[in-house]
This record gives sequence, C-alpha cells and structure tokens, in this order.
Amino acid sequence: MTENKSFVETVENGVPEKLKKLIEDKNWRALKEAISEWYPSDIADLLSEIDIDDAIIIFRLLPPDLQSDVFSELDSELQEEMLKNLTNENIKAMINELDPDDRTELFEEMPPNLTRRLINLLSPEERKEALQLLGYPDDSVGRLMTPEYVAIKANWTIEKAMEHIRKFGKDAETIDIVYVVDDKWHLLDDIPIRRLLLANPKETVESIMDRHFVSITATSDQEEAIKLFEKYNLLALPVTDTEGHLLGIVTVDDIIDTLREEQTEDFTKFSAIEAESVGLDFITNIKDVPVSKLFRARITWLITLLFMDLVTGGIIQGFESMIAKYVVLITFLPVLVDTAGNAGSQSATLVIRALALGTVKMRDWFYLLGRELLVGGLLGLVMGAGISIMGFVRSKSILIVKVVVTSMIVNVIVGSLIGVLLPFIFTKLKKDPATASTPLITTLADILGTGIFLSIAYLMLG
Repeated sequence: MTENKSFVETVENGVPEKLKKLIEDKNWRALKEAISEWYPSDIADLLSEIDIDDAIIIFRLLPPDLQSDVFSELDSELQEEMLKNLTNENIKAMINELDPDDRTELFEEMPPNLTRRLINLLSPEERKEALQLLGYPDDSVGRLMTPEYVAIKANWTIEKAMEHIRKFGKDAETIDIVYVVDDKWHLLDDIPIRRLLLANPKETVESIMDRHFVSITATSDQEEAIKLFEKYNLLALPVTDTEGHLLGIVTVDDIIDTLREEQTEDFTKFSAIEAESVGLDFITNIKDVPVSKLFRARITWLITLLFMDLVTGGIIQGFESMIAKYVVLITFLPVLVDTAGNAGSQSATLVIRALALGTVKMRDWFYLLGRELLVGGLLGLVMGAGISIMGFVRSKSILIVKVVVTSMIVNVIVGSLIGVLLPFIFTKLKKDPATASTPLITTLADILGTGIFLSIAYLMLG
C-alpha cells in the first residue's frame, strides 16, 4: 500500500526516472513486473503521462481483467486513441470484461462509427444488454445501472440462499445487499448480507424480510438517484420498471462519478461556459484541451452577453442630456449595478443549491420571493447608508445623495429578486437552474440597474 501511495505522489510530478529508463530501454518484461501490483487508477495515470505508442504496448501486456479496470479509469480521449490502435481481439477481450455500466459510458462517449465497431465485438448476450442500456434516455438512471446483482426468492431457506450467493455472487457488482424477488421478478425487499449470515440456516428468507426498501425507476433522472443515496446513505439502489420488476442496481461508486460530473457541469454553467457540445473533459484537463474546444465552449455565451450589454449603452445614451448636466452621476453607476449583480448572484446560488438538494420545490417560489423582498430591502438599506457618505463627498449635494441612496436600495432589491426568480423560471422551462449563471444575472442587473438609476435621477432631478 505504501508503494502505491509513493507512486501516486511521484506521478504528480512526472513519470519516475526508474520507469522512464525501463520505457526507453523497451524493457517491457521488467516494466510489467514493476507495475503488476499497482492499482488500476495508478496504471491509468502512468499511461496518461507517457507517449501513446508506449502506452499501448504497456496496456497490451496487462491481463484482460486488469486491462478493463485500467481502461475504465482513462479519460475518453485516451480511450478512443487506445481503441484505434488495438486489434479486434484485444478490444473484444477487454470490453467483455468491462462492467455493463462502464461499457455503456464508453459507448456514449465514443464516435458513432467506433461505437458500432465495439458493439459488434460483443457476445450476443452482452450486445443485447448493451443495446438495452443505451436505449434509456440521457441522464436517466437506466444509463447507470448494472444488471449484475444477486436475487433470491422469499420461500427459499437461508441455507439455499447462501448457496446461491456463493455460486453467482462472484459475478455480481456487489453482494453487500441481496434482493428478494417473486416468480415474476417483482422486487419484494433488499436484505443486507449481514442479516443472512447471522440468520438460522433452516429459516426461510421471508422470516427475515421487513419489506422496507428504497428503489427508483430506470427512466428517472440521475439527480433523483443522487438524492436517494444522500438521504438514505445507500451502498446500492435497486432499479425497477414502472410495474416494479427488478431491472438492475446502481452502486455508490457510479453515483459518486455522476455527482462529480453534475457538479462540474453546474460549475461551467455558473461561469457561462457551454460544456455540452465539447464535453466536460476540458474543465478537468484544461492543459491538454485543444484551443478550438476552449473557444467553442466560451464564445456562445460571451456573444450573447455582449449583445445584452449593448442595451445598457442604449439606456445611457437615452439619458445623455441629463448626464451631461450631472456628470457626477456616472461615477456611481458601476458600484450600483455591481452591487445589484452581486446580491442577485448570492440569492441565485442559495436557490439553485436548495433546488438541487430538494429542500426547495417549485411551489415555494412565491414564499421565497417574499422573503427575498424583505432580505433585499434590509441589504439595500445598509448598502444605501454606506454609499451615502461617498455620495456627499463626491457631489456635495443632498439631492444627489437622495438619488444615489434610493437607487441603491431599489437596485439591491431588484437584483435579489432576479436571483430568486431566474432558477425557478429555468426549472419551469425544464432547463437546469444552474443556467441562471453569475454572468447572466450580472448582465441583467447591469441593464435594469442602469435603467433604474437614471430613471430615478431623471424623476428627482428634473
């Protein structure tokens, strides 16, 4: 275990010199022996750090079962490069060893022509399974589930159930939880293996059932599965169809991977970066991503926000004569709109997170709007008091101070309400509420804040 830890710490600073020497000398036998006891993730890190030709040779030296474990740890671009350089025999042996959920993820990320090649290499049973998994909607639980679980019958004795587990458990994703089904494969219960081990072998499975279990349908959104894992501290979650037939399970390791992807996706949306068209790899591997991908991911929202910002300029131009008379007003504009944007971003962050955790529902929008009106008003009063001092120092005019303070209060309230409403609006439109990103809220606050400030100034200053 210490050796693996040492390797991980070393590979972060580059490939160890000893391994470099073995690779340069093409001493593949010694290299194979050196890495044979490493974790798959450590070997994947090594392959990511070296030349692709050397990586393919090392990968081929690994036994098929270790190949599949290492392959599932590689990023999608390196996976694709590997597949292009491996023979059909190599690929067939490897992908048949992959877990069904890992295989589905691989098929989703590969180009269509490569996916067809991979599916055709599967055995008839594996091909049918893969196509079934791929038939579920994107981001559905069906895309995560694996059909490799252990199921027993309620009328079996504990002794018979344990024999069944010993016979088929080695191929299961996990045997920590065993599932009880009827003759039509309806899910009846989930039983921890510990309860079976401690039970009387002559008793029936039904005698230790409590029929309390948590399940989810295959077409449900993956975020629903994440919430169930968090709420009930699950290790595995059974997946059923709409009639309650057991189809497969989702394990906690798959949920952790999905949660990481969801958080990365939300992070990109908060920053107004379009990740769907180029994939999420560029966030976590930014130094290796082509410039074209980075450009495509960022240009869409920047152009959109640019045209929105032009509206702000149009508003300012509409009050040109008043601004010419009271030039000092322009010096307050940046702080007013920025404060409104910051207040809006704060409230949006709170609402988006609450929606993601399920502690806030769509029906709560009016209640939260009322609360935010109160909070925004209090924040506006405090910020107004703060800017009043600067207003008097710059303008020496009580009337200008009144304009600035009033505008600050109104802008903070409006910005806060925008931050609350936008996530609900996007959710209502069946869009990710994280789309209500900070740049979008800031730009809207710029437009509305500028209009509010100059309108109040026009009304109060004549």
